[in-house]
Amino acid sequence: MWNTVLFDLDGTLSDSAPGITRCVQYALEKEFGIIRKPEELIEFVGPPLKEQFMLYTGCNDEMGERAVDRYRERYRPVGIFENSLYPGIPELLLQLRNEGFRIALSSSKPEEFCHQILETFEIAQYFDVVCGSDMEGRHTDKAEVVEEVLHRLGMENRREEVVLVGDRKYDIIGGKQRGVGTIGVSYGYGSREELELEWPDCIVDTVTELRNVLIGQARAGRRNENSAGTPAGRAERKRSDGGSVYKVWRIVYPMLLHFAVVNLTAILFSGFYVLFRIITDDSLLDVGAAIQSQMLLLTGLGDAILIPIAWLFFREDEKKRISKGFRERILVQNTFNISEIVSVTIMVIGISCLLNLLIAFLPVNDAEYQEIAEEMFKHNGIVIQLVVIGILAPVSEELIFRGLIFRRIRDYAGFMWAAVASGLFFGIYHGNLTQGIFAFVMGMLFAAIYEHYGTLWASIAAHMANNIFATLENNLLDKIDVPDFAYLIFVIVIGAAGIALMYRALAGGKRVNEI
Repeated sequence: MWNTVLFDLDGTLSDSAPGITRCVQYALEKEFGIIRKPEELIEFVGPPLKEQFMLYTGCNDEMGERAVDRYRERYRPVGIFENSLYPGIPELLLQLRNEGFRIALSSSKPEEFCHQILETFEIAQYFDVVCGSDMEGRHTDKAEVVEEVLHRLGMENRREEVVLVGDRKYDIIGGKQRGVGTIGVSYGYGSREELELEWPDCIVDTVTELRNVLIGQARAGRRNENSAGTPAGRAERKRSDGGSVYKVWRIVYPMLLHFAVVNLTAILFSGFYVLFRIITDDSLLDVGAAIQSQMLLLTGLGDAILIPIAWLFFREDEKKRISKGFRERILVQNTFNISEIVSVTIMVIGISCLLNLLIAFLPVNDAEYQEIAEEMFKHNGIVIQLVVIGILAPVSEELIFRGLIFRRIRDYAGFMWAAVASGLFFGIYHGNLTQGIFAFVMGMLFAAIYEHYGTLWASIAAHMANNIFATLENNLLDKIDVPDFAYLIFVIVIGAAGIALMYRALAGGKRVNEI
């Protein structure tokens, strides 16, 4: 199991090509009179500079050193800042730290420049050791740098626990020569073909895949060798989790909390409203109808009050998992960017449309619920509905049903039981059969989305997409004369897209969590 990571710098952590190639361009012109465009000099990114100048120009050792001096004339004041981190690198380093990894930098770049770059990007705090060449051009060979890092870390006799991550063949060769694991990253300056020729232990295409490989193998190793599978580990978790009654209470009380806060808000408002009517000598005959007409607003107010309370419970749970060392209970966060949000939105809308269509064929008649809902919604405009139903309700319900209930059941029984049980709680909580069936299925889908992406924001976004679409549909569909056949075609198309996206993300996508 790898627990120590040696990172290359250029092409692995940062995109430094603009600065390097422009400085090489400057050196070639000043020292050799060679005119090249920066994009023609990408081969200089990665290998030791002097050797690359000698290979490129056919010059001798002395001229190679002069070319490096010319390079640094521009690099010190300008080129070092023509650089940027690859997206996701700071988050990767933080997650590796949280998982207990030791992290080191192993670069052929002068060590002075390495420190300056890490500090500029504000990631120096993640590194136990920073190792590079010296300013005189010595120790630029990757194998030498790796050996020096191992010496500084005290890992010379534990090489099987170390992995080198780099983007060029020189990194893979150097790592193999020193007996450490190797991972090639194809998003840097070396091609996948170049890396494959050196047979690294693994090749990844994105920073997310790199994180999944590193953290996934570490967790798998810990599950196989440490506390979780031993009698002592099981006993420790049992003591920490408490007895059966306590577990049931921890699972159930978040739902009771949601019910209590939302309904207490309505009761308090109703009481103040009645008191106000008494003080102003107004009739109390229509009090019930007036309060009923404002139930949507009252629900939104209750959700707004509940959100920070539920968030505190959620954060405390996460802190406990980390402090107790229950790392198999901590979700690894996958990439969740704009494209993923769009994918999740289409997925959820498609699945919900199909589900509603199927429920329509069931012999279920919730006329009373429909009557109450219509009465509640007709007194509130679409903006209020979107804020309460589309924003506040998804946030509060995801914190309660996925952030607390799902995660707590998952701690005790694993993903599948947690998804089904939390979905069942979610369905029952809605209080009627039609909504209950819908909420049960969608609750399981939200749990799967949360598990896959490893962040509660993913299930919140999915829940918001579902509720906003439903709100717009309820408000606009009646005003637009859409033929049933056209609507059926829409449901089939969007439903097929939703199923395809669900399969791609949840079944076919790369993952490190249980699903």
